[in-house]
Amino acid sequence: MKTLITAERVYALTFSTEEPYSASAITEADIVEAESRYLMPIVGEEFYKTIASYTALKTEYVEPMLAAWVRYIVEPHLAARCCTCYAEGRVTEAVNDHTELVLRALRDKAVALTRRLSDHLNSHSADYVEYNPKTNPLNRCFIYGNIVQVY
Repeated sequence: MKTLITAERVYALTFSTEEPYSASAITEADIVEAESRYLMPIVGEEFYKTIASYTALKTEYVEPMLAAWVRYIVEPHLAARCCTCYAEGRVTEAVNDHTELVLRALRDKAVALTRRLSDHLNSHSADYVEYNPKTNPLNRCFIYGNIVQVY
């Protein structure tokens, strides 16, 4: 299956050298899930098929967004594989709290990068003929805190 980003690129964009993981922890299924759940609804199927031809858009906006969502998707699996307390069957409340905090931070980052991509596409829609702003759900509904705004 062809994806817009590789596991190696995801790793380079979202992991630091101090973390004890490698790009092999990221599967193609993780990338496909991120593309299907978080990119396709925003750009639409027609534009999704042509995004690779827009090199600057792909490098500056799409790849960072996808990488953030992939990291968010794989993070719970990484913790389960690498934490000794999981191997010993001892998951403490502190571990759960930390994992929840990390996931929330990763999700916030991914949401911000998604909004950044959406805003760029909307302000440059003439440059991307396949993009239809009317099909982008972020142009119809915003959720800030507990306030839902529908346009």
